[in-house]
Amino acid sequence: MTQVETGHYRLFWEKMSGAMVIELLLEEMQIPFERVAIDMAAGAHQSAAYLAVNPTGQVPVLALPSGEVIGETAAIIIALGERHPDKLLVPRPDHPDRATFLRWLIYMAASPYMTFVQFNHPERFLDDPGTHPALIDNARARLRDQFTALDRAIVGAPFFLTDGISALDLYAYMLIEFFGDDPVALAGKPRLARVHGAVAKRSSVARVRQRHGR
Repeated sequence: MTQVETGHYRLFWEKMSGAMVIELLLEEMQIPFERVAIDMAAGAHQSAAYLAVNPTGQVPVLALPSGEVIGETAAIIIALGERHPDKLLVPRPDHPDRATFLRWLIYMAASPYMTFVQFNHPERFLDDPGTHPALIDNARARLRDQFTALDRAIVGAPFFLTDGISALDLYAYMLIEFFGDDPVALAGKPRLARVHGAVAKRSSVARVRQRHGR
């Protein structure tokens, strides 16, 4: 595993990327961390320096105080939960909600999160610009279905799970924010809208959203 000399958490991030949910989680856990900006538009994610940290060139990654580096949003969330079980934002392995939490965390990371890549960057899928509108329309339709699945899975009020706020709520909030002002995100999804509204009121969100420019 890649090692980065540290002694504290160091988050390699970019605005309006998957780093948002990791920032929210660290803020909610009240864990100090350093932010290292990676300008992907300028190609910083393909620089030799960054590839030495994260060979996949993806954002975000989190350098742990031990020097180990971990990528992938779901993996980072699980790792933080294991290292800080007292924070209660990631159900412990013996918690009744653990299986449900893992199922929907991985779903968010593997389905809507990845669909947003197609939605925002169709050029990564097909080179011909003429195909991009169809790719975007396809992604929008799949996102509607994926958000509907999330809405139906919510069992708590106002949060995703019955025991209070968890990293699922922070992840869902980020996904909704990725849609910007597009009303399709929450149309006909009352539970998801309730989660978004409850998370939006938290002080951690005000700090994080300011950094992400919304």
